[in-house]
Amino acid sequence: MTKSLTELKPYHVWRLFEKISSIPRQSKKEDLIRVWVKEWGKKNEIKIEEDQVGNLLLHQNATKGFESFPGVILQAHMDMVAQKTPDSNHDFNKDPIQVIINENFVRAEKTTLGADNGIGMAMILAVLIDPTVKHGPVDILLTVDEETGLSGAFALKSSFFQFKNLINLDSEDEGEITTGSAGGGDTKVTFSCNLFPANDLLGYQVSVNGLKGGHSGIDIHLPRLNAIKICIDIVEQLQNQGKDVFIENIQGGSAHNAIPRDCTINFGLRSEKDSKKAIVEIIREKIIQYRKIDPKIVINLDETNIKTYIKESKNIIELLSTIEHGPLTYSKSIPDLVETSNNLAVVKSNGDFVEISVSSRSSINSELNHVRSRIKRLSEKLGGSIELGKAYPGWNPDLNSSLLKLVQREYSREYQKEVKLKAIHAGLECGLFKGIVPDLEIVSFGPEIKGSHSPDERVNIRSVELIWNVLCSVLEKFNEIESI
Repeated sequence: MTKSLTELKPYHVWRLFEKISSIPRQSKKEDLIRVWVKEWGKKNEIKIEEDQVGNLLLHQNATKGFESFPGVILQAHMDMVAQKTPDSNHDFNKDPIQVIINENFVRAEKTTLGADNGIGMAMILAVLIDPTVKHGPVDILLTVDEETGLSGAFALKSSFFQFKNLINLDSEDEGEITTGSAGGGDTKVTFSCNLFPANDLLGYQVSVNGLKGGHSGIDIHLPRLNAIKICIDIVEQLQNQGKDVFIENIQGGSAHNAIPRDCTINFGLRSEKDSKKAIVEIIREKIIQYRKIDPKIVINLDETNIKTYIKESKNIIELLSTIEHGPLTYSKSIPDLVETSNNLAVVKSNGDFVEISVSSRSSINSELNHVRSRIKRLSEKLGGSIELGKAYPGWNPDLNSSLLKLVQREYSREYQKEVKLKAIHAGLECGLFKGIVPDLEIVSFGPEIKGSHSPDERVNIRSVELIWNVLCSVLEKFNEIESI
């Protein structure tokens, strides 16, 4: 049985992925991985540029005999989503990812694996050192903070794009080439709260755990439950029974681009007969309802002592209940493609503040603006202050692209059947790249990755080898791009 990544093929890709996985690199904390890349580049005599925010550009000359080939940019991002199971002690600031080979997949022990986008990063770095790979001039673009706001891509200058063709290795479905992606933007709502003593209240804690979670873009159309919504649904049903609910604390979700898997709410009720019985009955009904969707759901109820409550509890509950989660509209031209969506991503109490984060996506800019404006109006009406994060543009498909035709041909040859072209309901940096260099031709593809942005994340071993072969074939035939 294979126990080491370096026993897998292609050797250079898995060796690099093993090293990348040993270096902490959660979003906005890419210093260690950036230092390693620069040291690795120096060791391999590769010229590297770094911009003001930490994006890296590596330059490699053509292999012998391929000097006349057009140049190409290979691109991936350095950061990863940091998610773990409730019982994990993993510290993303210092601990290496514990990588496990499980039959046909590589996964991690109770955390995200970081194959998004570590495996893409490993592939394009392997191009530079694998002596069997033949290529023309190659630039490697490694960006920071793709997962929490695309700040690296936002900061890029046109000087980092010396070639007119770019291959992005940040897609996750085998047999498909991504030709377009959604735009998006984050909205943060903050309530400045008044805390009152909870002297006469009975305290309860409801926690929701064990949900599948997933990527808030590519998984948003799937039957995935939102732990925040479930907690709020429970307390709202208590309100519907005529009970006043007073929140002491609420914590749910952990990242703007992950569907919340866990949430805990501490709240108080006035001393009334059968209050606990009412909560138990609501939870029982919820478990029966939701276990059909997510069999591993766990909802716990505990009595607890609460010391204070938030005066604005009613408005906070109303906002969390009213903000839509999931697909809002579907494309009228592409079957089953989500056009606009919301992810009610994070809620957290911090002393006398409650912060709520929502991630909205759409392939239509006007719809994205409309959805975010609706959240803004409702939040301000209920007393919240708003911070609208910078929106990023979508990437519109160019089906006449010579780069796309070349990649499609070589991919189909390696795959031994026709590959599909698709647009995705997720944010890729490609839209921002097109904004910087409008005539840039872009395609995106990658190996099969399941469960991204969750501790269930895993990458298909066979698929990695397939995509590596596709990439190498494209590079070796890149001189044909102008005549295809």
